Amino acid sequence: MNSLYRRFLVSSRYFIVSTKYSHETRVISMVDRGDYLCCDGKLTQNPKSGLTCPCLQSYRTYHDGVHAPSRKQNVQKISQILDEKVQSGDLIYDAAQGKTANRLTALQKALMDYDNQPIIDRAELMLSKQNNSQKEENTNEQNDTNEENNDEEKVVMVPRGLFIHGDVGSGKSFLMDLFFENVTVGRKRRVHFHSFMQYIHQQIHQLKQKDLATKGRNFSIDTSLEMNPIHRVAKQLSSEVTLLCFDEFQVTDVADALMLSQLFSILFSRGTVVVATSNRHPSTLYEGGLNRSYFLPFIDLLCRHCIVHDMNTSTDYRSVTTEGIESFFFNQTCQKELKKYHTLMQKLVDNKSSFEEQVIDVAFNRVLKVMAHPNGDLVKFHFDELCKAELGASDYRAIAQQFNTIVINHIPQLTLKEHDQARRFITLVDELYEANCALMCCAVAHPDKLFVAKRLVDNAEGVVDSVETDVGETLGIDAAQSNGVAVRELASVQELSFAFRRAASRLREMSSIIQWQKLKIID
Repeated sequence: MNSLYRRFLVSSRYFIVSTKYSHETRVISMVDRGDYLCCDGKLTQNPKSGLTCPCLQSYRTYHDGVHAPSRKQNVQKISQILDEKVQSGDLIYDAAQGKTANRLTALQKALMDYDNQPIIDRAELMLSKQNNSQKEENTNEQNDTNEENNDEEKVVMVPRGLFIHGDVGSGKSFLMDLFFENVTVGRKRRVHFHSFMQYIHQQIHQLKQKDLATKGRNFSIDTSLEMNPIHRVAKQLSSEVTLLCFDEFQVTDVADALMLSQLFSILFSRGTVVVATSNRHPSTLYEGGLNRSYFLPFIDLLCRHCIVHDMNTSTDYRSVTTEGIESFFFNQTCQKELKKYHTLMQKLVDNKSSFEEQVIDVAFNRVLKVMAHPNGDLVKFHFDELCKAELGASDYRAIAQQFNTIVINHIPQLTLKEHDQARRFITLVDELYEANCALMCCAVAHPDKLFVAKRLVDNAEGVVDSVETDVGETLGIDAAQSNGVAVRELASVQELSFAFRRAASRLREMSSIIQWQKLKIID
């Protein structure tokens, strides 16, 4: 793709999907000023000027109203809702949030009456034709030509999605949730990206198990798309959702990185629209990851189908709203705070110190044993039980879905030396935050000092020393090894420098008295 084509794709709002002139889906881009790109990538002027490129028939289809967004529905705009919240005093005015709300409002408008089912039907029809024998193709050649001519005006406007990136606590998730609640799309799903990838892996596993049970083991490998589990899962997902909203889009796992391009190329080709929030620009996703070259096509794919929008603000509103108010995040090295922790704990359990073992179901037919209070809403953990054990996102999600009040004690200070524990704890925080849980913690330091980023440098004697850096600083790690791989090469470790600040911000919010009162745990 040439640079001119790429540049104008970034500024466009819609894709026009047409299959008249190729056996593959053809994508044309139309920009707001009236210029557009022809299917061969050449910049042309407004089609009203009389240009005759046949692929431009789709432009007139849109303005004839065949698949134009409906204006009849009385839906409140995202920008309007945000303005009302600012005027009522619920929110502080923020220009960056206002610009993002305008972007989301434009997408909200474009998605009115949009449905990707016609695109799926067209794709299935094309796949069916491709699977026919050569004889059948020759026999139906004339019929196919007639069908294509009849489909000339049958095109579907596919709105480009939105990839919102910015600093922690800037309001990305809040605005996306506002958008999700008010967008008029029947089939939509909002999910944390980590949970989404866990779901995809689970679906692939179930497909493989089903194939094994029904077909047995084969001595040959079937490489057809019909048997490709990623392709099959993506097809099924695209038929279930028209709009996918992802919170905290991040890639740290090599298995995820290698499948994303194939997975999303199918979703996008079948008309699924994606909106995502992230702390990182798409170009820096999976930075430093193993075999990142295989991941790079996904970045191009994502930027082609989503407008990349920078929140461009450094204000952490979670910190602003919780500053100076009571917190249930206690420093265990301070006797005064430790006493408060025990007093509150007694109040929560009604002066009953006993917790009972309870078994909860986890993904992949596993179970997890926890110590829960008989009231059913409260569960208590030692940090080691959660973050030194071999647990992951599905385990933490099961806990968050089962209990609304989580107590974690003996939380140590976390550095890159304990990157496995740090990564698990951050995943735990994300899952609890996603489930809107209340949190009480007893740790060696408050959230701002809990995560300590360190980088390894050579001193004058050639010995590797640890040097503390500010949380969020890009880390250079020189000599450390993890399972034979340089730590600097692990994307999950590099991601920690960004995730530390997000986790600290979310810990402050979940452990604030505001969160506890909102969930009616205390008065």
